[in-house]
Amino acid sequence: MSELKIDENGTPYLEIPWVLKRNGARVQVIVSGMEIEDFKNEPLAQAIIKGHQYARMLETGKFDAVLQLAQALKCDRSAVARTLALVNLCPEVVKAVFDGTAPESLTLRKVMYGFPDNWEEQKRALIE
Repeated sequence: MSELKIDENGTPYLEIPWVLKRNGARVQVIVSGMEIEDFKNEPLAQAIIKGHQYARMLETGKFDAVLQLAQALKCDRSAVARTLALVNLCPEVVKAVFDGTAPESLTLRKVMYGFPDNWEEQKRALIE
């Protein structure tokens, strides 16, 4: 299903096959090989995906600042900043979210207001 890889710069990344499924106004993340009923942490998964999308928009220069991005998204700057922070989750935590093996205590609410910077501390605090 998901696979931890290393890019040409030595940066680890998680490759997760997924698609978005629209159902009226609702959009669901469907992870390849998982039934939606098995996918307990969809809000957190969607937020992680959004965080990476937002980061890419800033990295490519599409937007110069978080405030500019927030204005374009018609969102509060602090909400965009909290979503952007999710790109700092360690690969093992992200993998657990997308594999459906994360504990039920790991929720979007739990991580949106902060988590440890150190990846080992993140694993202990969030998935162990």
